[in-house]
Amino acid sequence: MPIVFSRFLKFFIILLMVGGGIRPDGPGDVSWASSPAPPNSDLSDTAEENSVTLTIKSRVFIPETISLPMGQKTHLTIINHDSELHAFVPIGLLTHTHINLSGNGAPQFGKEGLLRVLLPTRGQTDIVFIPTRPGNYPFFCDLPGHVMRGNIVVQEKKGMVE
Repeated sequence: MPIVFSRFLKFFIILLMVGGGIRPDGPGDVSWASSPAPPNSDLSDTAEENSVTLTIKSRVFIPETISLPMGQKTHLTIINHDSELHAFVPIGLLTHTHINLSGNGAPQFGKEGLLRVLLPTRGQTDIVFIPTRPGNYPFFCDLPGHVMRGNIVVQEKKGMVE
C-alpha cells in the first residue's frame, strides 16, 4: 500500500508541474508566481530572513498564531510529526505572491496562488515568501475529521509608509 501511495503522490506532483504552470528549480524545489514579483521583493539567499516553524503534532498546529512583519522575507517551515497525512491551507496569505517551495509536501495551486500543501507522514515543506499585505490570515487542515486551525498575523513595520 505505501508503494502505491508513493507512486500516486509522485504522479500527482508531476501532473501539477506539467498542468499547473510551476517549474522545478532543482531537486525538491518549486517556484511559482501568479504575477511578477514586486520590484522590492528579494527571495535570494542574501536577503534578511525571518524564520518561523509551524509544527503539526497530535492533530494540532503549534503555534496556533504566528506573527510576521510585512515586507520582510519569511521562511516558513511546516513539519508534520503525525503518522497521518495533513494539509496546510492558507487563506489569502499567499495569493498573488511570489513563493519558493521545497520539501516533500505536495502543493496545489489555483489561479491566484497556493491553495494548499499536503504534508505526508513525518513530512516537511518550506515556503519562502514576502508578506505584502497586513492583516489576519487563517490557515487550517481541510482533511475529513481534522479540525486543526491557526492564524497568521502580518503586521506593518513601525515607520513603514504605504
